[in-house]
Amino acid sequence: MASRQGLALLLLVLTTLSGCTMGTYRATASCVGRCGEQYNNANRCHCNDECSQYGNCCSDYNAICVLQVSCAPRCGETYDTSNTCHCNDRCQEFSNCCDDYSAFCVPTTVPTTTLPPVPSSPLPVTSAELSNIADDLWYGDVNFATEGMDFTLNLQSYVSNTALHTDSSSSRLFSYMNENGVLSSPTYSTFVAILNNYIAQTGNTEQVTSAESAENEAFLSEIMKTPVMAKVHDFLRWKGIVPYNEDDFKARLSEIWFGRYSRQDGKLDTSGFEHVFVGEVKNGQVTGMHSWVRFYLAEKSGVFDYSGYVYKKQPGTIGVQFRWGSVWKNLGGFFLGTSPEFDVAIYTLCFLTRPNGQCQFNMAGQQMRIITYSWLDRGRYLASAYP
Repeated sequence: MASRQGLALLLLVLTTLSGCTMGTYRATASCVGRCGEQYNNANRCHCNDECSQYGNCCSDYNAICVLQVSCAPRCGETYDTSNTCHCNDRCQEFSNCCDDYSAFCVPTTVPTTTLPPVPSSPLPVTSAELSNIADDLWYGDVNFATEGMDFTLNLQSYVSNTALHTDSSSSRLFSYMNENGVLSSPTYSTFVAILNNYIAQTGNTEQVTSAESAENEAFLSEIMKTPVMAKVHDFLRWKGIVPYNEDDFKARLSEIWFGRYSRQDGKLDTSGFEHVFVGEVKNGQVTGMHSWVRFYLAEKSGVFDYSGYVYKKQPGTIGVQFRWGSVWKNLGGFFLGTSPEFDVAIYTLCFLTRPNGQCQFNMAGQQMRIITYSWLDRGRYLASAYP
């Protein structure tokens, strides 16, 4: 199998290199993006099921359309056991990527930002210390919204099998929200202002306007005024993990949450904030979306359709199934009632102290687990975070 893959890749590389020297000829001399197309006599070679019979296939037809050992048209695909190699977001984790995964699926152009250096020798963070700071954040969240007072839930149907897409809940999850009392708070209002700045479908370059940059800055400025962010900054700089200066820490937060990178086709189409708090659509599925405020607003406007709950745990997390237009989220988890600054603080804490895996601690007397991932282990950008 190795020799078969190697020969196919050699064929692909030679074809690609020749295409690079021939201008527009490359568009019709390769099968990249053309597998299964209809016959067109204007093309110099073909990539349909009958080209082998007529002897007019493009030279990379076997590599691209038959053996599927190249990632050229496959970045971000759903895992398929029948494939020789893979091009999804986790193939590096399982060491089964196609040989050209980095060339096609890892963006080569990422905006650079001059940041204060992260201290070179951070101190370790123990589980007990993580639990203590988590408790400080939980009980110090002055903008926390209380269930039964500031909002009420209508759980309705329990979802026992998330693979089944059956809407058994006729009403919305949130049956009441004290919008004037909750959403008018500066950290909430500046958070909400950012939610409509993104394109849901991955693979589309996100152009950040000056107005949107100002909204990002306004949100960070507001949360930096809160006790929750002061506590997490004090802890992280005491451990030598983030810059001591508040402005420098704010710049680090901006990079973590608003630094852009690519999830598909090498386009700068995403950020930590968009994925975690807004959600995205990729490969026919909803990914991310771990904000109770976002869910409430999208459900209220008819963008999200609540199907049912998968779990509800103390001290305030819930897992739900919902539909975004015609696309489903099998299971999405988020905190309930926590302020935007708390969510940013707890996810940042875990991202910086327990990256790329489980962040376990005790909070409010309960054992908690948060999962975070960085973008391609670079550590600068947040890829995902959820309870």
